[in-house]
Amino acid sequence: MVRKVRIYPDPVLREVARPVEELNEEVLRLAEDLVDTMFAHEGLGLSANQIGELLRVIAVYKGEFTGREDEAQVLVNPEVVYHEGEDVDEEGCLSFPGLYFDVKRPYLAVVKALELRDGKLVPVEITATGLYARVLQHEIDHINGVLYIDYLEPKERIKKLREWKEEQRKKLSV
Repeated sequence: MVRKVRIYPDPVLREVARPVEELNEEVLRLAEDLVDTMFAHEGLGLSANQIGELLRVIAVYKGEFTGREDEAQVLVNPEVVYHEGEDVDEEGCLSFPGLYFDVKRPYLAVVKALELRDGKLVPVEITATGLYARVLQHEIDHINGVLYIDYLEPKERIKKLREWKEEQRKKLSV
């Protein structure tokens, strides 16, 4: 089911999600909703926080990296256990429609998680680089209550948010 994406400054976006203790119907439904919502909004990733659920679950559009259309990956309790290098690239976020800017992140990230496969949780360790690493880090930030705007210097963040809010107001008044 496609769910409503929470838009900044919704307070749930700043909450730290709690770990998933067991695989149950709630988690399976959440995983399905994350994938449906991510695809419906043409995102590269989506966190449970972004649809109002405070569980450590993220979805990633893996087809972007494998070339296989509609391939999604759902990770439960993901955490970055190692990172290195530096990469600056443009990021956007479904919770900030239309707001894009360059963000500096590690180029390589190693993520440990439980991957949902065929209704089961399978332990995985993912070594990701480039855009895949960026998406994983962005979504893991979300479940930790961290937003990509936090990577901007305070004055730049205020400026970007002011411009973005003005754009949002203009869109609503049309």
